[in-house]
Amino acid sequence: MSASCQIGFDVGGTSLKAALVAEGQILETVSAETPVEQSQAEAVAVMADLIEQLKKAAAQRDLHVTGVGMGIAGLVDYTRGYVITAPNLPNWKDFSLAEQLSAKVGLGVKLDNDVRAMAMGELAYGAGRGARHMLCLTVGTGVGSAIIINGEIYRGASLTAGEFGHVMVIAEGGRSCGCGNRGCLETVAGTEAILSLGRRYLERGLAPVLAEKLTQNGGQLTPKLIAEAALAGDMGCVSLWNEIGHWLGIALAGAVNFINPEQIVIGGGIAQAGALLFDPIQRVIQFHAFERPAQAVKLMPAALGAEAGMIGAAALAQQA
Repeated sequence: MSASCQIGFDVGGTSLKAALVAEGQILETVSAETPVEQSQAEAVAVMADLIEQLKKAAAQRDLHVTGVGMGIAGLVDYTRGYVITAPNLPNWKDFSLAEQLSAKVGLGVKLDNDVRAMAMGELAYGAGRGARHMLCLTVGTGVGSAIIINGEIYRGASLTAGEFGHVMVIAEGGRSCGCGNRGCLETVAGTEAILSLGRRYLERGLAPVLAEKLTQNGGQLTPKLIAEAALAGDMGCVSLWNEIGHWLGIALAGAVNFINPEQIVIGGGIAQAGALLFDPIQRVIQFHAFERPAQAVKLMPAALGAEAGMIGAAALAQQA
């Protein structure tokens, strides 16, 4: 009898990435442009083609594909396998994706939000392995999260649990957020906040190493460049990361008191700043959270990198 494996999809606004996964290990990958403008039926056909490619790859390895999992950036009804809405995929509104795709490829299909898929991967095979209570964050353009309670994803009464980026951290006079409110965490901790701070430090002459690196980089300011300048001794950039870490720490200290997780796992592009970001987060949590839950929680970087979504989606496919 052949061993089993799963197919995991990471569905983004520009590309579909799918992998053949066995016990958390990626064996084969395929990809295609995300069918943004096409109909739902055409989108199903594109995904079915990728699945068929991976089924052939599985057969060549004497593996049996048992299911398909998908992580999608948007609001997903996990119980029905529906995409309710996906901001970057307007034609995917009220999309019975699991049912349609399952009928076409003859495999069970499960869907969830992309951050929850990442969390499933980290929980099963990455930084969160063995945890029962975990908060998983992605910090990039926005700030997303997934909550693990008793080893299972917590989705909430209306399936929207985990909108950590929209926890209000500045009650009065905060920046306007894309959600329509002001002072949300992602307005002070996301990519745009980091770049805005970087530009402010440059204008005030407070980031000389960054100014030099910016010239060498053709004038393109990025969080990575700001991190490199900080590591090269630019105290203005060190201060910048302390501020970003402060706001994330403030929000996470509240989460530590409220949820009492044993682990906080942080991934996404901004997390690549490493200790520049994690150290101030840790200090703020220890200072503001209650002593007992603060001592119990471990702050860790995500371990699976860009593959977390596909690995997590494959783990999702294994759930009963």
